Amino acid sequence: MKLTRIILLVVSLALIGLSACQKEIDWGTGNLTNQLLVKVVAKSGTADSTVTTYTYDAQRRLIREVVIAVTGGNSLQTEFLINRNSTGVITSSVLKSPDLAATGIDSLVTRYNYSNNRYTSGAFTLSLQGITFTDSTLYTYDANERIISDQHLLKSTLLPLPIPIPILKNVYTYSADGKNLTKQEQSAPSTPGGPLSPVSNQTYTHDAKVNPLILLNEAIILNRADWYNANNVLTNQFASTANPTQNFTVDNTYRYNASNKPDSLFSLQGGQLTTSKFFYQ
Repeated sequence: MKLTRIILLVVSLALIGLSACQKEIDWGTGNLTNQLLVKVVAKSGTADSTVTTYTYDAQRRLIREVVIAVTGGNSLQTEFLINRNSTGVITSSVLKSPDLAATGIDSLVTRYNYSNNRYTSGAFTLSLQGITFTDSTLYTYDANERIISDQHLLKSTLLPLPIPIPILKNVYTYSADGKNLTKQEQSAPSTPGGPLSPVSNQTYTHDAKVNPLILLNEAIILNRADWYNANNVLTNQFASTANPTQNFTVDNTYRYNASNKPDSLFSLQGGQLTTSKFFYQ
């Protein structure tokens, strides 16, 4: 049971940045055409808050994200490091957290393979209580060099199967001009080693203003799908095939600065309002 909780913690930490980006955005004002997003402060209700800070290298490429969240009186902190080579290619990412450290895991390191101007795969290995897990991801591209799917394979000493088995597949759909991600579909097996079947999908609409953090294919390999887009997400409709009671819709309303980037965001989900503020330098 303890091992199961640890695995769920790792997965939750790996995905927290994605969910935060989907729901919580707000920005500073001024003539910020050439300035970079450095902080997002989001508040929900009377006590819940999330502060996200971003760091860049000398070439203005993202290299670090820190998230400090307080929800229901509980705090969560993550540090996400992006390591790049001299040409800017991402070679690895490192996820750190006090909650991970409490389980004896110093960090979760994902290493990426890059060939012929494409990220071809990524993998991380985790050892817990003498059991080893290796998660490998394979990327598929379309003719326009966009990642259109990624498939996750799991190999573990806990499983009786000696070969990696599929555990998750994401399929990505883009707008006609290729500038925005409009849909993400997920499939997973119902039993270990079984066939993949649909479990959920998310559908997005966008505004015509500038998204202040645009990473294109890097956004997909880093599990930050919102960072792909040229524009800002207006609606996010989540539909669960496995459990429709989990369905939700997020409606975003922005105020923009003089550079057509968001100045602030009002995000509504199930009657819960989250307000955010974005800061640039």
